[in-house]
Amino acid sequence: MKQKLFSINKISIILVVFSIVFFLSSFNYSYSIQNNNNEIKDDEFDYIFDPGEYIEDENKKQEKNIKTNKINNQDNLAQHSDKSSKIINTKEDINLVNKSHTKNSINPTYEDQNNDFNINDKDKIVVKARINVANIEKIGFLNIAGFINGQEVLKNVTLDNFDPSKQTLNVNLPVDKETDIIKAGDRDEFFVCAYHIKDLLKEYNSMPYFDCDEGDLLGPDTATPTISRLFSPNSLVYLDSQNVFNNSSNKYTQLLSTNNDNSNENNQQQTEKNEEKVKIKIYVPLEDRKDTQKLKIAVMIKGEIKSAIINNVQDELNKLGGYTISRTFTFDRDTNIGKIQIGDRYHACVSSTDLNPPEGSECEKRILKNFGRENVLYVR
Repeated sequence: MKQKLFSINKISIILVVFSIVFFLSSFNYSYSIQNNNNEIKDDEFDYIFDPGEYIEDENKKQEKNIKTNKINNQDNLAQHSDKSSKIINTKEDINLVNKSHTKNSINPTYEDQNNDFNINDKDKIVVKARINVANIEKIGFLNIAGFINGQEVLKNVTLDNFDPSKQTLNVNLPVDKETDIIKAGDRDEFFVCAYHIKDLLKEYNSMPYFDCDEGDLLGPDTATPTISRLFSPNSLVYLDSQNVFNNSSNKYTQLLSTNNDNSNENNQQQTEKNEEKVKIKIYVPLEDRKDTQKLKIAVMIKGEIKSAIINNVQDELNKLGGYTISRTFTFDRDTNIGKIQIGDRYHACVSSTDLNPPEGSECEKRILKNFGRENVLYVR
């Protein structure tokens, strides 16, 4: 009986041990599966939230693209440097710079065409007009007008044979470092404007696409040209002028209609005559520069530049009994690139070595608002 009971107990123990072994084996297998699942989840977690390797690859890719684009952009630069900029140093009190579409023009198909200007000339400073032509139709020409270091600069650039794959056009605008009016300084202001004329006859009574840029010269002792950027995508120059032009066109038409209804023929003719003139009055306060001896005032609108040189500032100040000099410039509305419109932008500068420091040339700008009546601008 005892042996039988012992045998039963022995079998029970064996079953219990076997059950425990089986249970442990099953648990390990289940844990292994669960752990494998966790490893998969961990891999997904790392890929989504710790993508260091992915970002590094993208940065390398972007860096490679930037280098490639830089090379492509360098290939797209059409460099132009010629001496044909029309620079006027007039001795007359008032001077109008006349232009033509053939004189002072360059053909941008060829680099450095007629290039007898040395960019390293020690007697010159250079403003490089960097013109973005990516969104410009390659037809017609660019009319470039500027005032740099007391000197007028005018240039026409033909586009009819321009390489359509080029994205940038560089035009060097060299001027003398020193004149009898001013010696260039590193804070002297300048401006450059460019007008795109596609079809002069069709655009004559409209407002052609244009852009302007103001800046400070880098200085007379640097070999690096001062960069002036034109037609950049973020420029609002043309949009501002176009809005004024569009808003004024309806009012101007209404005004002419009212004059036709309520005025006699003589008054109407006088009104139309006045509307063909543009008057810009420039004030130059010299309260802080009472000892100024000589200066030059210049105004540009729609590619037309007029200037006045005051040879004896002290004599004029004594006659005025004050310290603000003024000049009024009258422009015909008809220009070589179209009719001056309400909304056209005009720039004015005053230059004199006696104005230093801090600036020997100071420039301001404004949008034209009136015909017949004076448009006023203070340049200091």
